[in-house]
Amino acid sequence: MKQTGIGRGIQLLGGLFLIVGTVDLIVIALFPAYALKLFWTAVAGPASFLVKLHTPAVHLLIGYGSLWLRPWAWGLALAYAGFGLVSDGMNQLTFGFNYIQSGFMVTTSFFSSYLIWRRAVFIDEPMSGNRPKPAPQELR
Repeated sequence: MKQTGIGRGIQLLGGLFLIVGTVDLIVIALFPAYALKLFWTAVAGPASFLVKLHTPAVHLLIGYGSLWLRPWAWGLALAYAGFGLVSDGMNQLTFGFNYIQSGFMVTTSFFSSYLIWRRAVFIDEPMSGNRPKPAPQELR
């Protein structure tokens, strides 16, 4: 399969991250007592509201950066995927096996692999025909 530099798939995922970030904000507003599980602990109480806001903030940043193919979005998405994989792995060891967390871990692994495969679309300058072409080398 030939890889193109357009990045439409990444931009589509960016749009989905914008939707997910917005839904995260709505869920946090509707269920403020929900205890988020991070790294072996369930964060509850009034302070949990601020802890839970990291999720929509990062999802919205990843979505915006991916939509516009910003180089920083690639690193942020992979770092946050690693954060989620480690946290959910630890949570499963602590709180027991969970099908939803396992599904998240599998899809996050596929998403990370796709991002690594499509790394070339996250560049500062588009690789288009406006760059000077190298002079052809003569054969001797």
